[in-house]
Amino acid sequence: MISYRPWRSASLSSAQSSPTAEPSESDLGGTVAHANPSKRSSALCLIPVVTLILGAYLLILKPPESYGDNNGAAICAIQKGAVRYLDEWVQYHLLAVGFEDIYLYDNSEDFELEAWHQSYDPKLRQRIHIHHFPGLRQQNNAYTYCAKQIQQARFHAWIAFIDIDEFLVLRDIQRYPYISDFLKSLPSEYGGLAVNWVVFHLNNQMHYEDLPVTLRFQNRAEDATNQHIKTIARTQFFRKALNPHYVGYLLFRWWIRTHDTRGNIVDGPFNPELADEQIAIYHYSSKSLEEYKTRCSRGRPTVSKKEMAKHLSCQSDEEILLNLQKVPETIKDDAPWQLLKERVPIYVNTYMAS
Repeated sequence: MISYRPWRSASLSSAQSSPTAEPSESDLGGTVAHANPSKRSSALCLIPVVTLILGAYLLILKPPESYGDNNGAAICAIQKGAVRYLDEWVQYHLLAVGFEDIYLYDNSEDFELEAWHQSYDPKLRQRIHIHHFPGLRQQNNAYTYCAKQIQQARFHAWIAFIDIDEFLVLRDIQRYPYISDFLKSLPSEYGGLAVNWVVFHLNNQMHYEDLPVTLRFQNRAEDATNQHIKTIARTQFFRKALNPHYVGYLLFRWWIRTHDTRGNIVDGPFNPELADEQIAIYHYSSKSLEEYKTRCSRGRPTVSKKEMAKHLSCQSDEEILLNLQKVPETIKDDAPWQLLKERVPIYVNTYMAS
């Protein structure tokens, strides 16, 4: 039997404090009544401590689970009114550069990608995943939704967020033949890679031609590298798309950042270091004058109709030409077309023979 030794104050009589004295019922009751709240209070105090420790483990100490069994990468993209450019863009990135899959989000009202996808080459169709995603300002939402779906599928280790008018270029394909080879070389602390734009404009072309973009536009300005970046993010660290150029990573992992190939931290959609010597994104931003003007009527997934009316593509031909032809495009740079010729000859030969 457990014996209780109740607490007694110094003012108790010697008789009461005698070892032979039996504790009264009130003494025992008072002791139990004071002991239980104290124990409960101690236990309650431990709850937030345990919660903090567990939260710190889950959010900081426990590493996020990896995705994919290699350094393979997928592309998330959103499109509207760009179906006629898709074949070249898809075959270039899947077959020439080596992306594993492409996830296309269709911002059109009538889901224009559905018919295109059904008629596409069956061998590639299974690597192209289409989703209807109409509405204004949907690019960030599409990117975030796309990345979350890839995270749930747990396959691709990297996700590139690029557009249909952007072509990723590896500078040294002897050293890094495909995108997975290049990404494998990046330090493990890189949450994402910042890739600078190299911008191509009109090339003095006024009208659309039914030829590949990388064949039609092969000249750039001497200083064509642009501060804008696009991000290739590690799937395991991705949290959300903050804008079309830059992503946010898991909370409380302050050491996970976007870097360029020189090791510079890039906190935002711009990288003034212009690190394009190993990898770049060739941005065919305007194409011909005729094609550039279609932007005005087509709109953009990130811009309202009211804002779009102020866009350069909605101005007069004279003003457009004045802005886009300020700098002469005299440097021949056809790297994407040469890679297509080498790695996707079936596609290229269709145009070379005509």
